[in-house]
Amino acid sequence: MRGAPDLAMLAIAALGACAREPTATSAAARPSTSIAPAPASSSDAAPSAVAAPQATATDPPPGLACLARHYVGAPLHDGEGWVLALPSGARVAWDDGRKKTAAETLDGPDLEDMLATPYRAGPIAPVTQVDHDPGRARVERLFGEAYGATEKEVRAALVPWKLRGHTFLVHRRALPAFEEVRARLDVAVGKDPSLSPFFEHMGGTFAYRAIAGTTRKSTHSFGIAVDLDPSRGHYWRSDAKPQWKNVVPQAIVDAFEAEGFVWGGRWWHYDTMHFEWRPELFDCR
Repeated sequence: MRGAPDLAMLAIAALGACAREPTATSAAARPSTSIAPAPASSSDAAPSAVAAPQATATDPPPGLACLARHYVGAPLHDGEGWVLALPSGARVAWDDGRKKTAAETLDGPDLEDMLATPYRAGPIAPVTQVDHDPGRARVERLFGEAYGATEKEVRAALVPWKLRGHTFLVHRRALPAFEEVRARLDVAVGKDPSLSPFFEHMGGTFAYRAIAGTTRKSTHSFGIAVDLDPSRGHYWRSDAKPQWKNVVPQAIVDAFEAEGFVWGGRWWHYDTMHFEWRPELFDCR
């Protein structure tokens, strides 16, 4: 954050990762999602008491303001509670007041549910907490207004993205973040050629489809996700007895997380080949 680098670094140490201010070349295209690398180990991180600012009685919840920054719409109090007023005129509740199971949260999340489970970047570690799936709760109405409500609308917003000799289609809103990832991965592979096989037979980016076993749209439907080589990933639905496992190297995970992509390897319902652009989950404001 410009003007207060020491404060920003303290927040990064405390929260794992935090979005920085946009650069002159990217500010008009998207909110910046360049993330400072997480410490190599918990012992390297300096303790910090810095916390995200708290809302006053007249301010929207910080999480709602965060979603408005990274997607579309404006926070509004409609007399009954806080909502996100979308460009179409629709209003999506910040808190729908319902108590939900983990499955109900995935099938019918409110905006608050999208941020309820903190995402922690950093050293790779097994996910042992049942249903710990930061980022899997997504309000499709919000994504539809930000990226396209139909396949035709999304396709009209797709642009080419090249990675390790392949060309894929991604949403133009996410292209600057994808480009930064490409640059980071080029450097990483240059330093460690053993990373190359993870990009030889990529799973791809845009595919207008539902998540396997559900009626919910995959983030691939919006052109904001990419899968590495499926033969080098692990997916919970593919295992007779699902148990977290992973072979994706730290350097690849770091490259994506540094630009605001969540990794499916941080989920109890693991999908280690999968990365999706979710900058709100890295925004410590």
